[in-house]
Parts: sequence; C-alpha cells; structure tokens
Amino acid sequence: MGIAVPEIETPAHPFFRRAATLVVAGAIPLSLVGAAATATADPLLPQISVQIPFAPAPGPGLITPAADPADPGAFPPEAFPPAPPVSAGRNDLSVNRPMPDPNLLAPIDPQRLHLPNPAAPAPAVAPIEAPPGTLRVGSVVIGRPDFMTPEQGKMFNDAIAGPEAGIAQTLDSAGFDPSRSDRIAADLIGSTAIGASAGSMVAAPVASIGAVIGAICGAIAGLPMFPTGTLAVMAFGAAIGYGFVASPAIAVGAALGAGVGVLQGLLTPPTVPAA
Repeated sequence: MGIAVPEIETPAHPFFRRAATLVVAGAIPLSLVGAAATATADPLLPQISVQIPFAPAPGPGLITPAADPADPGAFPPEAFPPAPPVSAGRNDLSVNRPMPDPNLLAPIDPQRLHLPNPAAPAPAVAPIEAPPGTLRVGSVVIGRPDFMTPEQGKMFNDAIAGPEAGIAQTLDSAGFDPSRSDRIAADLIGSTAIGASAGSMVAAPVASIGAVIGAICGAIAGLPMFPTGTLAVMAFGAAIGYGFVASPAIAVGAALGAGVGVLQGLLTPPTVPAA
C-alpha cells in the first residue's frame, strides 16, 4: 500500500508566504523582458540545457555484471530495466500540460539511474500550465496580483515553466520515473525562489543603507540633468547599491534553497508501488 503525500502548495507560515510573494513580484520584470525577447520564437522552446559527461555504452558481451560498479560502462544495456511509459500528453509540445497529480509519485529505482547521454536524451517534456488566476514558480503557487493582466501572468508562468521542463527532461534522461522527475524539478525551482527571497529579506536592513548611498551618489551624478534625469540616476544608483549588498545573501539563499528542493524531491516517499 502506498503512503499518502500531501499536495504541493505554498508553505502556510507567513514568512514563507511573504517570501514566495516577494520572489514572484521581483521576477515579474525579468520574466516579461525575457518573454518579449523571444516573442517571435516558438513559445515552447525556452528551457535550460544541462550538459553532463556521459560514458558510451559498452558493446555486447565485453563486460560481465561482476565488473566494477563505479564504471558507468560496466554493465551491458540489458542490465538496466526499461523506463516505464510516460503519462499521456507529457511529451506533447503543442500545448502546455496540466499540473501533475501529487498523489502519484513513483519510487526511485537505483538500478535504473545513470548519467544522461547528451547524444540521445529523453523526449522533450511539455511545460506545465499554471492553474487559472495564479502565478506558479515550481512548487510555489500564489494568486496573480491585481496589477498584472492575464497575458502578463501567462508570460511570467511560461518563462518559469520552460526551465522547469528542461530540468525534468534531464532527470528523465538520468533514469528517474517521469513523476519523480516532475516532483524534483518543481521542488528545485520553488525552493530556489524561496531561498533567494529569504536571503534578500535577511540582507534588507544592511542593503537599504547601500541603496541610500547609491541614491545619494546618483543624485550628485544626475545634477546636470535636473530634474528628470536626476531622479532617474538616483533610482539607478539606489538599485545598484541595494543589489551590491544584497546579491551575496540572495545567492547563498538560492543555493541553500536549491539543495533543500532537490533533497525534498528525492526523499519524498512514493505513493505508488514499484512496477
């Protein structure tokens, strides 16, 4: 009998809820710019590329199962069981797919895991469609703010869903079950966003001082362009001052969040028995 796992949702604690809201709001300008830059391209193309070294598969009959297990080519192809079939529509790139069912999560089969082969990757994975009226950053889902139009919300969601689909494809290529690949990819993206937001919040008191210093420097530099140019340079200087101080904390928070997300996706108990 499987073990029930609660549905993935935004953490209920006010701190995490605020962190999720901040990261979504902060990512909106970047996602809109990225979406506009690729408006003439296929909207299903944006996804990250993960290059991992791969050892060619050995020829039949050259190595016995008693060979060194640390060698990626130590076992013949038949030593690895075939990958299970993927859910219908998961690899259909003509349309975004619905969010996966969190109550269907396969176990991890260590015997099936291997380094991905860049020359023969798993089929491309379709991006996940966010629920109506929401913004989705991996495992974090919040309501779309009133100031954002549905079209802008879709551009934001598509900009996040593309890299997430690329991560899921890479995990498929490494031998993970598709349901587990989707879970790890979602937890990785969501936890990275929360970690980056938490780092920004921790650094905010000190970073605010940097913003003030940057604004003062910008005001001095923009005096010849008074008044409009002065205000613009002040804002630019404040942003640089804040980012200069806060960026290390944001990077550390994002790295810690990514590690937590991967562990969560790997260690979540399965809800369906092994095939």
